[in-house]
Amino acid sequence: MVAPSLGARVSRRALVLVGLGVALPALLLAGLGIYLTLRIAHVVEDESARYNSYIALQVGEAFERELLDELRRAIPPAENAARSGADAAAVLEALRAGGRGFAAPHFVSETELPGTTGLIVESTALLYARGEGTRRVRMFAGLLLRGPRGEVLGAGGWWFEPRRFLLAHFENVIQDRLPENPRLYGGIVSTRRLSVALLGPFGEELVRVRQPGHARSARIEPLGGPFGDYAVRVAPALGAPAVWVTRFFGLMIAFIGVMGLATVVAALAGLMYASRQLELAQLKSSFVSNVTHELKTPIALIRLAAETLELRRFSTPEEGQAFLGSIVRETVRLQQLVDNILDFARLEAGQTVFRFEAVDLPAIVRETVDDFRPRLEQKGFQIELDLPEGLPPVRGDAVMLQHCVLNLLDNALKYSRTQREVRVSVEARDGAVAASVTDHGIGIAPADQKRIFEKFVRVEAGLVHDVKGAGLGLSLVQQIVRAHGGRVELESSPGEGSRFTVLLPLADGTEAPRRGARHARPTDPGRETTS
Repeated sequence: MVAPSLGARVSRRALVLVGLGVALPALLLAGLGIYLTLRIAHVVEDESARYNSYIALQVGEAFERELLDELRRAIPPAENAARSGADAAAVLEALRAGGRGFAAPHFVSETELPGTTGLIVESTALLYARGEGTRRVRMFAGLLLRGPRGEVLGAGGWWFEPRRFLLAHFENVIQDRLPENPRLYGGIVSTRRLSVALLGPFGEELVRVRQPGHARSARIEPLGGPFGDYAVRVAPALGAPAVWVTRFFGLMIAFIGVMGLATVVAALAGLMYASRQLELAQLKSSFVSNVTHELKTPIALIRLAAETLELRRFSTPEEGQAFLGSIVRETVRLQQLVDNILDFARLEAGQTVFRFEAVDLPAIVRETVDDFRPRLEQKGFQIELDLPEGLPPVRGDAVMLQHCVLNLLDNALKYSRTQREVRVSVEARDGAVAASVTDHGIGIAPADQKRIFEKFVRVEAGLVHDVKGAGLGLSLVQQIVRAHGGRVELESSPGEGSRFTVLLPLADGTEAPRRGARHARPTDPGRETTS
């Protein structure tokens, strides 16, 4: 392809700047949107986690109040006995009579009180202690007992199993006591949107209310007092606003990311399309220039030869015949160029009608070579033909296939150097029939081997500045072969020449020859060399 002009390079730079001007702000806005959304989501998650921690603490306090109420309901007989001046045995008997909901009564004398731990619940001192020996799984919980003069006699209470107490009172605490807490904002409405679970000493889940819907904002708080071995986990329940907000933020981030990516992709696609259109405009401009030169050259030669014949400016009949031959050759060249342009225009517009039939590809190749032979011989080319007989027919349009072979021969003629040899062969290959044109010209670099089949493209190498052309020949060959259901293969090395191969499918009902079979040898009648 011809090197782009300064204007084309400037236009491409302008397109790149426009594309970056659209893509970079889109990326920045998308990144900013995602960053702000993540920050807001983080704040919401932190607030949800803080609220869950608060609820977990309230659940722990609710269990303590539940235990205090149970003690208050059971302690009055023992309090009455202590105020009446009864001894420790009578107080213990009163405790046994009042504490039917507990395991065993226990009286702690004043001197033993330092061995217990105190906990203030609703302005009341709740004393507790861990059991020892056979009672190590139990806890003591009791209240202070006072004598007739108000003096502290000790603590009266009972042994109980924390696990059993927590499981027995869990539903009442969650459903009734917790929503009634005046310090709990929202009351029962808030608790209905939470999942509350009781955890054992080893973190195992003992009981739960509602399925958790968002584990990241879940919080675990240990219980206090006699329930210190246990904990409460609070998390948003399924359908809670915190869960929907988190999902909404996730969808928003995905939406912003997709929109940002779509904007960038659209900008890049638009940039590539505009760049391609600019390149096509440059190629079309070059095409018009090349076609103009290609048309003017044969026309000028034809006019010169015709004027020479008209004015009889030749001395011998042989010179006159040479001018006539020049007119014929340039006319054929002009006709080929016009046919290429018209065929390409019809293919681009979808107006070409192919007349497919079973055709003999070697015969078509031979006829085309015979028509093109004068031009090859005039340039001093040697032509080697390998056209075996007995090959199966292919499904194709004979006229269009002649155009393909003609363009490949013309390409070999244009881009050959001093070694002017062209080999044309036909063979059976892989269930198809292949026609090849091989030259020893300038060759094609690997990076350009796909581009040369694009319309208006002429590779920027070697003879391209000396050889004129419209850049349509190979593109036309590929479009015609594709319309036949075949393909074009290229084998080329820079400086060593090129081999173009057209593979065409067999006609319907035709059997392919055996793989690897040879239909012609150097001594076969189908092989010939002319110069």
